[in-house]
Amino acid sequence: MFYAMLALGLSQGFESSKHQQMIGWFNKNFVHTGIFPSHFGQLVKKAFESRSNADYEINQIPAIAGIEVLFANMKLFISTIKAWLEANPAT
Repeated sequence: MFYAMLALGLSQGFESSKHQQMIGWFNKNFVHTGIFPSHFGQLVKKAFESRSNADYEINQIPAIAGIEVLFANMKLFISTIKAWLEANPAT
């Protein structure tokens, strides 16, 4: 999801290697403006929190059911951004 947002940012002249900064930029420019649905901002936040917890917290193994839901949401997120990028090529 981060790389989909990064591709979106690059198409708009914005780049960041920081996940939080990229998420903030995405929310400000695409979620709060209504280009993408509001739940996309929540999906990105939840995915980032899950990844951070799994990386840095002891014994934080996500449940399989949660991973499956997150995976389905991730595919929708990426396909939606891809479609938007195809319909709005960078100039």
